[in-house]
Amino acid sequence: LENAKRGFQLENYLLHHRDIYLIPYVNPDGYVAIEELGLKQGMRDGWEIRKNRRPTCAANTLLSGVDLNRNYPTKWSPKPTNPCEPQEYPGDKPFSEPETQALKRLVEGEGKNIKAAVNFHAYGGFWTHPLNWAKTEPLEPEAAAIYDELGSVLETTYFERAFNIPILKYTASGESDDWFYTAHNIIAMSPEVGPEQYEFYPPASEIPGINSRNYPRTLTVVMKAGPELSAQWRWHSQDTQ
Repeated sequence: LENAKRGFQLENYLLHHRDIYLIPYVNPDGYVAIEELGLKQGMRDGWEIRKNRRPTCAANTLLSGVDLNRNYPTKWSPKPTNPCEPQEYPGDKPFSEPETQALKRLVEGEGKNIKAAVNFHAYGGFWTHPLNWAKTEPLEPEAAAIYDELGSVLETTYFERAFNIPILKYTASGESDDWFYTAHNIIAMSPEVGPEQYEFYPPASEIPGINSRNYPRTLTVVMKAGPELSAQWRWHSQDTQ
């Protein structure tokens, strides 16, 4: 918006030719808990909250909650079954949580209007895309070609499914990008922003660099979600002076 107000042609074009939905936090209760426990009270355990705040663990409320990024129906798994599992408890069924239900309503309400989704995560400095539940299961050829094209212009270290990224090397059941893609043919992806060494809380001095690296990449995805200015378009060829 700031660049559009300054008269940048690319941003003005996108604001007039794309519908862009912004969701600041998919897990707002988890975010508030991190602020209150981790940042205000200095509790290291509070910084590690990944799940929502559903009271699943009476023995230790810090361990309560459902991992929202394991709560989607695509290859959903009930494991781990322990509701006190600190990281990846997937809930008792897909879409059990109000947060994932809200996203479901948004996507299904818009039908085929949503062409791409960018789900920002932390951390690592790479981007993942479907199929994150699988090690080798191939994408549909058309989707594979789209992801290959994006990977050629995003200028990120990795743009792969989670299992193909050396620092991850895992599969994920019930993951959001896989649901966007398999259920709605949405080209979905997750930037893992921020340097590895700072984990979830990079110092304020790192924020401008994180923004400057990921802003043009995000613009690239927004541009490619609809008609492009030209077949030769690249972000760095527009309004960089």
